[in-house]
Amino acid sequence: MLLDGNVAMITGAARALGRSHALTFAREGADLILVDRCDPEGGPYPMAGRRALEETADACRRLGARVLTAVADVRDQAAVDKAVHTGLDEFGRIDVLLNNAGVLGPGGRLTHELSEEQWQLALDVNLSGTWRCCRAVLPHMVRQGGGRIVNTASTGARVGFERYANYVASKHGVVGLTKAMALEYGRHGVLVNAVSPSTVADDSTLDTRSTRAVAAEMGAGLQDYERTSAALHPIGRLITAAEVSAACLWLAGPHSGGVTGTELVVDGGFTAH
Repeated sequence: MLLDGNVAMITGAARALGRSHALTFAREGADLILVDRCDPEGGPYPMAGRRALEETADACRRLGARVLTAVADVRDQAAVDKAVHTGLDEFGRIDVLLNNAGVLGPGGRLTHELSEEQWQLALDVNLSGTWRCCRAVLPHMVRQGGGRIVNTASTGARVGFERYANYVASKHGVVGLTKAMALEYGRHGVLVNAVSPSTVADDSTLDTRSTRAVAAEMGAGLQDYERTSAALHPIGRLITAAEVSAACLWLAGPHSGGVTGTELVVDGGFTAH
């Protein structure tokens, strides 16, 4: 198995892409530190609760993984540090950090219509939250002589999306942060890369919410939004969560040893236009 003997910390793990990543890594032999905010309130759409995180954890345990869950908001450095230290106490090491926690929005507004709070929420979760988790894990990876970090960017890190300036700015920042860290930590054996998905198809088994939220902000139903978005992808459909997870697995696994400071785009050709 590709991650046999590895310990992976995944943020935003309760549902959607985070759940998909956790299940994929569990199937490949990783033990897991699954982190989520576990508070449905305070986001641009309802967030996951503790029950969803434990459902993800239980599903991974059935696949043979040892799993530790931790409640932490990536906007809170102390909470992130506690999750990392708890994971190290349990497993003794962290080999992979998959920064998945993020918010799509608040959006559907012109740039000048965004409030200070709406602007800061996207930046604080998507960009600063990624930095905080890296900040907590990197010293341990350096001491153990290596590790892999996979940051979640977006096609919004390559092109602009109207009415989502806060999200686009945050994801452009994630790519820049990824490149800077790759330069700083490559000599220590730490490889840092980003994965950039386009719109991910709604999946009820993963309890996804963000695609529905964007559709609602655009005044459309989910099926109409997905159909319109799929037409912009040369493959004729939206990408799946499993396809994004497979890209993360490759970046986290042994076959990407010469790859750092780059961005793996999983977009069905969307940005090739």
